[in-house]
Amino acid sequence: MTDEPRPQGMPPAGPPPQWTGQPQPWPVQPNAQQYPGYSPYPPALPAPANGVWLGVLSLVLGVLGCVVPLLPIDLSGVRAYLALPFGLAGLACGLVGVIGRRTGKPVSGVGIGVSAIALVLGVIMLGNQVAG
Repeated sequence: MTDEPRPQGMPPAGPPPQWTGQPQPWPVQPNAQQYPGYSPYPPALPAPANGVWLGVLSLVLGVLGCVVPLLPIDLSGVRAYLALPFGLAGLACGLVGVIGRRTGKPVSGVGIGVSAIALVLGVIMLGNQVAG
């Protein structure tokens, strides 16, 4: 064997120490100076994406899809079509808000329901316009 210097923190070369009957101190935990990037704790899980706004947007679009076609203003020719874009956009935002690790899933679920009601309202209004 060569007498090369050993890295800091390594035990001296040779046979392992024998038990002498005396208590030995606990091994020292490695610190950041000895081992950069070392942590005795497991890595934390990433925080969920902020999906509250997708749920809120879905809910707002669904409510607009239910309310705008029923407003007492002159919407000749387009009234039957107004609920469909709001309902589809709200449904898409609600589905994206429910999928994955996100917060605000209940709001997204309510937004999906209201957007579905807006789509049904739009289909009924469109059917009445075609039949009438």
